[in-house]
Amino acid sequence: MQNHNGHRLTGVAIGFLSLLWSAAASPVEIVGTLRNTNGTALNGQIAVFQEVPQLTVTHHQTDTSGSFRISSNSEGRVVIHATARGHASAENVISAGISGTVTLNIVLPVAQDIEGRVVDSSGNGVPDAAVRVRYHEPDKPVRRVGFDRGERTDGDGRFRIQDVGIQVPFVVDVLAADYPPASSKRTTLAAGDTKLDDIVLGERGAVVVVHVLETVDTAAPDVRVILLADPAGVGVDARGSWLHHRAFRQVGFTSRMGNVRFTGVPPGRIIARIKTADGTIEQRAVVSSGQELPITLRKLW
Repeated sequence: MQNHNGHRLTGVAIGFLSLLWSAAASPVEIVGTLRNTNGTALNGQIAVFQEVPQLTVTHHQTDTSGSFRISSNSEGRVVIHATARGHASAENVISAGISGTVTLNIVLPVAQDIEGRVVDSSGNGVPDAAVRVRYHEPDKPVRRVGFDRGERTDGDGRFRIQDVGIQVPFVVDVLAADYPPASSKRTTLAAGDTKLDDIVLGERGAVVVVHVLETVDTAAPDVRVILLADPAGVGVDARGSWLHHRAFRQVGFTSRMGNVRFTGVPPGRIIARIKTADGTIEQRAVVSSGQELPITLRKLW
C-alpha cells in the first residue's frame, strides 16, 4: 500500500491505526495553528493519517502565519502528526465519527539533537543499526504513529538523532543485524545535555533458514515466506515500537535454490509460514540465542 507521495506503508503502520473503524464517513475540516511555547508561528508540516476506507497519509505545509486548513473525513480515527525543525513533534487524535470543524492549536516544545553509540557486549561499536526515538510521556498514551526521524549508526556504532524533546521521557529503539530488538534505558535530557549512555546489545538472535520445496522435491523460488516470533516476553514498555516489529515479523522471498535466511530472530517460539493457492502451510518451532535452525516447507498439491 502506498501513500499520496508514493511511500510504501507497512502492515504494522496499518496495525497502529486500524482499530475499530466503525463510524460512518463524516466530512471534517481541520483548522488550526502550529506554534512554539513562546507563541511564535512555526513553518512546519502536518501529516494526516486516515482510513477512507484504506489507510492513507497526506502531508500539508503550514503558511507563513503557522496556520493550516485541511479537508478530511473521520470514517475512522484520524491521527494528526505535526513536525517543525528544531522542535519535538506532537500528535493529536480525532475520534471516528466527528464531523464539522475541528480546531487544533498545536504547540511544539523546543528540541535538540542527541548523540549516542550502540555497542556489543565487548564494547565494540555496532555499525548500520537502525535507531529511532520513542516517547514515553507521563499520563499520555504511547504515540500511535511514531514516524519521527530515524537514523543508522556509523562504522563505529555512533548515531545522531535530530529534534528530540527536552525534558520529555523517551527511549531509543535499536534494531541491528543478527541481534534481537533492544532499547536504551528511559531517559529525560535537560537543555544542553545531549549525550546518551552507550546502548549495549545482549546475546545474538537466532538464525532461521527456510527451504521451500515443490511437491516434486524441487526448489520453489520467489516464494514469499513470513517468519513470526512470539512477542509475549517483551515488556509492556517496549510495545508500540516502530522498529521492533521488524524483528518479530520478518518477510523474505526464496532464492533460486528455494532458500530464505532470517537473522536476529528473537529467542522463543516461532512460526514459518507460506501461502499458496491451496491454503496456508506453516511450521512451528522454538529457537534459542545463537542457534541456526533449518526449516523445510513443502507446497501442497
